[in-house]
Amino acid sequence: MKVAAIDIGANSVHLVVSRLFAPGVREILDRSKEMLQLGRATFRNGAIPLADMDRAIGVLRRFRAIAEAQGVEAVLAVATSAVRDAKNRGEFVRRAEKEARLAVRVVSGEEEGRLIYAGVREGLPPTAGRIGVIDIGGGSAEVIVGEGERPSYVRSLKLGVLRMAEGFPRSKDRDAMEDHIREEILPVAREVKRRAPGTFFGTSGTILALAKLLGARGEEEAIRRGPLEDLSHRLMASSRKELASLGPVGEARADTIGPGSVVVRVFMEEADLDELVPCDRALREGVVADYAARNAARLTIRDDEIADPRRRSVHVLARRLGALDLHATQTARLSLRMFDDLAPLHRLHASDRELLEYAALLHDAGYWISAEKHHKHAYYLIMNGAIEGFTDEERLIIALVARYHRGALPHEDHEGYGELSKGQRRRVNLLGAILRVADGLDRSHAALVDDLRITPEGGDVTVEVRASADPELELYTADRRADLFRVAFGRDLKLVAARKEGRQG
Repeated sequence: MKVAAIDIGANSVHLVVSRLFAPGVREILDRSKEMLQLGRATFRNGAIPLADMDRAIGVLRRFRAIAEAQGVEAVLAVATSAVRDAKNRGEFVRRAEKEARLAVRVVSGEEEGRLIYAGVREGLPPTAGRIGVIDIGGGSAEVIVGEGERPSYVRSLKLGVLRMAEGFPRSKDRDAMEDHIREEILPVAREVKRRAPGTFFGTSGTILALAKLLGARGEEEAIRRGPLEDLSHRLMASSRKELASLGPVGEARADTIGPGSVVVRVFMEEADLDELVPCDRALREGVVADYAARNAARLTIRDDEIADPRRRSVHVLARRLGALDLHATQTARLSLRMFDDLAPLHRLHASDRELLEYAALLHDAGYWISAEKHHKHAYYLIMNGAIEGFTDEERLIIALVARYHRGALPHEDHEGYGELSKGQRRRVNLLGAILRVADGLDRSHAALVDDLRITPEGGDVTVEVRASADPELELYTADRRADLFRVAFGRDLKLVAARKEGRQG
């Protein structure tokens, strides 16, 4: 299994392409980075300027092409503080979807910290005890403490290096900047000290650059607090030209390396840390680790453990074609939830429910041939694949429902569909309409939607979506995919996010 992760940060955009062999076991196939500094204008004006957005979308299109050239089955894109804080983040997400064919997931600070922890933890032995992590990005700094798979403490602070450089641009602001950093970081540092992690790791480009300036490149050469204090004072006293001439800094970090050093120095002082271990694993590695963990069953479940021969043959084909992933199982789950709640409207049989589930599990099988027109390729593969125990009519319905999860609406000129009776076409239209919306409700491929509640109201159908994170992209995509629903059910579909209380980190 090959997957790509794209990290859209305030300072830079990173791509990493990996081959997954099992959870925690992977090979890096490709890496790429662009320093876009999306946060510079966003933190100053509250929105991403059009020119910056154009450049970012261009980079995302190129990264998508690199990933597809490697034959990946999923491209996982996450955006952090620059997009998260932008007033026009919705426009950015929609353009990425339309122009770069990327479902960008805008993560909260807490979720960002959880993913960073997953990336760091993946590279440690199972016997590693309680650890701490500080990641200093362009817009925010995440501080995490944990033991085992999940962190026990996560805090996201608006202390990113670009944010500090923009907020305190003049040399006379240096004392004010340090006072601000100390005030923000003090309660977090005290909590870290109380939790007493055995090892503390530092991630991000800023910390790695500081490590190189100090000659610290690994656990045996950790960043020491004393030398860092001396370095930080020198960096803050240096001119931009002098900073840009330093190899690990260069033009790209000349404005931010000083503020970054202050954040690290103050944190180490207040948390009473003598050393910080530089780590090159961070958010993008965490995105991949999280995906591998979510798909662990796909890598380990044996097909012969499935008793039903029809279900077993669908799983075998889906796995062989690289289609049986978290997105497929989430789409199937949402499809069945919708089928059950809409039963009074569609009046289909239990056997149709089974066919809908199998179409959902196989709907992305066409990626095995090509991402372009993959819905049509899915139809071909299902019609010609080795799924056993189905009648010709059942196989055709599964193939057509999978085909109509995207693209054009059913038409009598389409292969297979024109052969159906009026009643069979109605079944395909209704099942395809459900799958189309369910697929949209997992556009980020991150299983954000926990549950649905469907309520017919007069001539409309309202779908209340309960999600573990912001489902803006899911709601937007599902609404666009509701065209077949409106035709097949003869009702308008309204999608709304359920309100929920915020969680503490």
